[in-house]
Amino acid sequence: MNRFPGIIRESARRVAQAADGTVETLRDGRIEQEPAYTDRMLGRIEQAMDEFRVKGVTWSAKTLTDRAPNAQEREFGADFVGVLDISLPRYAVKKGFLAQAKMIEPEEPVRGQDWERMRVQCDRMLRLSPVSYLFVYSLSGTVVVPAAAIVSSSEPVNPHEFYSRRLSRFFEEHFECFIGDLRIHAATIAALEGLREQLLARRLLYLAARS
Repeated sequence: MNRFPGIIRESARRVAQAADGTVETLRDGRIEQEPAYTDRMLGRIEQAMDEFRVKGVTWSAKTLTDRAPNAQEREFGADFVGVLDISLPRYAVKKGFLAQAKMIEPEEPVRGQDWERMRVQCDRMLRLSPVSYLFVYSLSGTVVVPAAAIVSSSEPVNPHEFYSRRLSRFFEEHFECFIGDLRIHAATIAALEGLREQLLARRLLYLAARS
């Protein structure tokens, strides 16, 4: 389908622009912790993508969040799970990925205890799915690092030093067939909530595209 690459690029760019808009809240001090940043980022993506139309394709978006009273006290494998559901005449796929968030600047040193916690979180995700990533927030935007890179290092390393993707490139590859675990999908909102719990994730971002 000749128009599909254009749909992919424009849609990925829109996701990235919405997510990067969250940086302003970091710059002016309104957000200081990863959970709040992630909530704001996913909310902006949902708002930007729901009913977004491009070249005859309409997107829908939904976010789900753990609302349990002790949600912040529980141990999770991921900060959020991304689920993609594309159903077009000549292209259909359902897949997803797991993500852990870390707020750190490129030149910021990483302490041993913070590094070990990051490695444990990434290892926990990888046990659930090999398609797991670290979303690294900073004043310059967000980059995405493979969780496998984190667990492979034997000493503390600033995540910005690893091979990474900018958000637009990451979602472009996710919307195509380079990134995604075909086991991570669900058909209904109730099933998506069950999937979020099964994957030990605090939040879930669901993006669907239909012609």
